[in-house]
Formats: sequence, C-alpha cells, structure tokens
Amino acid sequence: MYNANKPDASELPSTGKLLKSTGIAVVIASALLVTVVLPAEYGVDPTRVGSLLGLTEMGRIKMQLAAEAEAEEAGLAVTASAPAAVTTTSPATPAGATSVPNGQRSDETVITLAPDQAPRSSW
Repeated sequence: MYNANKPDASELPSTGKLLKSTGIAVVIASALLVTVVLPAEYGVDPTRVGSLLGLTEMGRIKMQLAAEAEAEEAGLAVTASAPAAVTTTSPATPAGATSVPNGQRSDETVITLAPDQAPRSSW
C-alpha cells in the first residue's frame, strides 16, 4: 500500500524552477483573462484581440441579455403589485391587447393543447 519508489531530492524540481513555472502560469492566465475571458463574458476588450476573434460582440450580447432579464424581473415585480390590466378594444389597441394603467401595451396569445397534441408547424 505504500509507494515503493520514493523520488530522490535530486529528481524533485528546485524552488527556482517552481517559482519560474508559477510565474509563467500567472502570465499565461493573465493574458487569457484579458484577451479571451473579459471580451467573451463582459464585452470589455482592452487589447482589441477579442474583437478580432469575435468575442467582444458575444460578450456585449450576453451583457445586454442579462440587463434585459434584470429589467424584466424588476418589471414583473412591479406588475405583480400593480392593479390588474384592463382589456380595451379601442381602434388604437388591437383586439386581444391589454392596456396597463401606466400606458404600456401588452399582447398575449393563449394556446391550449390537449395531451399528445403538438402545435402545427408553418413549414
């Protein structure tokens, strides 16, 4: 159960080699952070390499979607505390649209499917 082949002190890396390897790893990790991770995750591209690779646009889209999700979540919290929507059929509002008291418009379509019934595809 014991390791029979213990390495000699001469086979182990020296402190200098370990520090050198650690330094190289930190430099590579930092370079990847600045050139790949920041553009792809946050849309921040200080070196402009991310835009050449197409990562900056991906990060900006991701941040935009996150902001929209937060706004929608905040909107749902506000709508939940607001009075119920009023259905109107005025010429300015199409049938089936609801007018929310703060002046926003909301369209909703409800489709009810029976079990094992798939919606029709337009293809």
